[in-house]
Amino acid sequence: MAADELAAQTKAVEKAPDLSSVDPADSRTGQPARPSLNCAGVSTRVPGSGGDMAGFDCRACRSANTTLVLDLGMVPAADTFAQASDTCEDRRFPLTLYACGDCSLVQLGPLEHPPGPEESRAVDSQTARGHAQASVGTVVEQLGLSPGQTVIELDSAHGASWLPSFVDAGLVPLPEDAVADLVVDVHHLMHAEDLNEVMAAHARRMAPSGHLVCEFFHVRPLVEHCLIDTIRHGHYAYLSVIALERLLARHSLALVDAVPVDVYGGSVRSTIRHVTSAQEAHPRVAEIKRAESSLGVDGPDALLELGARGREVTTALRQHLEGLTAAGRTVAGYGAPSKAPVLLALAQVDVDLLPFTVDMAPQKHGLRVAGTSIPIHPVERLLSARPDDVVVLTWDIADEVASHLARSSAGSGWSPRLYVPLPEPRTLSLPTV
Repeated sequence: MAADELAAQTKAVEKAPDLSSVDPADSRTGQPARPSLNCAGVSTRVPGSGGDMAGFDCRACRSANTTLVLDLGMVPAADTFAQASDTCEDRRFPLTLYACGDCSLVQLGPLEHPPGPEESRAVDSQTARGHAQASVGTVVEQLGLSPGQTVIELDSAHGASWLPSFVDAGLVPLPEDAVADLVVDVHHLMHAEDLNEVMAAHARRMAPSGHLVCEFFHVRPLVEHCLIDTIRHGHYAYLSVIALERLLARHSLALVDAVPVDVYGGSVRSTIRHVTSAQEAHPRVAEIKRAESSLGVDGPDALLELGARGREVTTALRQHLEGLTAAGRTVAGYGAPSKAPVLLALAQVDVDLLPFTVDMAPQKHGLRVAGTSIPIHPVERLLSARPDDVVVLTWDIADEVASHLARSSAGSGWSPRLYVPLPEPRTLSLPTV
């Protein structure tokens, strides 16, 4: 499908943009990914889907009024890492995005998905650790929490835990099946296939006069800045404040505050209470909802345009790497995040354009990025190879990466140009240290 054909399809709700217009060939077999079957040769249709990829029960309100708005084709599973020496073809799975016409939830489709992710191998970034500490300080102060009060944390294992800082503040941690003064959900909700089940459990955990603080990746920056690689297997729900309020109402919960926070490309920290003890919502809740409606994330149209814009982002990455190769410049990557397989698959980038990447997590060393032959090395490999250019795959912490490389290479004479593919393609120079 050509780019102009893709743009034309965004005008029709019934037709979802297909970002995989040319099925990328597997780098080790040379065979194209199969568009309608998963790699085990099993049909991707599920009972009740009608076989036409339309109308499955929403993960929040159970409505069948769901519309396919984006089809990314067959994509490698996130959070799976094979040995770099393993030449077997990686399994690919359908990756689709739907919008609910009743509750406005944006969510992954009903098609077959990979098994649960392997144990997280990520190392918490300095940005994530600092955010956790600052968030806890803000929550303790705003909610007037005192030493001896209790807390339950549920997190996604993809960012720094807030619990140590709560303990430092004097709060007493409890197990998930207890009842606490404070329940904290740190990017856990989007990893749940059934949002009602999770929210019902949160309501049971929260004391009658307690609080639930839920931080989640916000669908607004996904659409506004075309953060295409955040759409991946295991991220089942992309919440707006509009959709969150409708979810909460089904569990007699009320949203009393919502604060945008600049982590993971753009998130929201929400404060929730039982309706029986909830005060009037802070005015910024209404402000965020108005901004969401203005952008159109409460309907399918803005999401339908995401496919064409995503094509521009991934094409820009590939063309940038092709240009570097043609110019004889050496290049490597920084980071092996769970979103990298999506971005690289859609851009059709493999080891011929990106010979290797590096990561801080020792457990990833000697492995490769899923769906590619790109090996993952320690950061020291980058310092010894001294490439002319570095592609920052962990783009949400690009400034931290630049500072780290500047400190690590100080006095060596190496000063690579950094390319940050998202939210907008840009180049950075290492800062002076």
